[in-house]
Amino acid sequence: MAITRVVPVPADSVLPAQLPRIDYRDAYAVTLPPGSSADPEEWIRRLFTGSPSWIGRLMRLRDALVRPFGLRTGDRRSAAPFPTLLVTDREVVFGTDDRHLDFRASVHTDGSDLTVSTVVQFHNALGRAYFRPVRPFHHALIRSLLRHAAS
Repeated sequence: MAITRVVPVPADSVLPAQLPRIDYRDAYAVTLPPGSSADPEEWIRRLFTGSPSWIGRLMRLRDALVRPFGLRTGDRRSAAPFPTLLVTDREVVFGTDDRHLDFRASVHTDGSDLTVSTVVQFHNALGRAYFRPVRPFHHALIRSLLRHAAS
């Protein structure tokens, strides 16, 4: 089983430049098996296709809970759970802007490591209040997705 680790956002990542202010950031990585693809779009598919069933249930629960507040829900029709905003040869950035917060996440690979990074900009108290209970699930979800994709 692949071991996930907390890392800094990769130095060559375009992610930090995607928001004017960053109130929260994290990054997790796994070491890829030798000979693995360096195509971040392939890793997006591997991360979000066939992921553990508890993740899909958790995302549907999140969508049901936030819908009455007028917050955006994820797009479950595409490989990435939110709109793709930027693609480079090493990274795919996806995310969305909402009235409570804006977030961006990236899937970055250098051929030896696969890194998923997240940055968030809070707009108000609702954004901070929303993220407080989401944060522990976010960490568990990202680690699980990385283990699944790299196995």
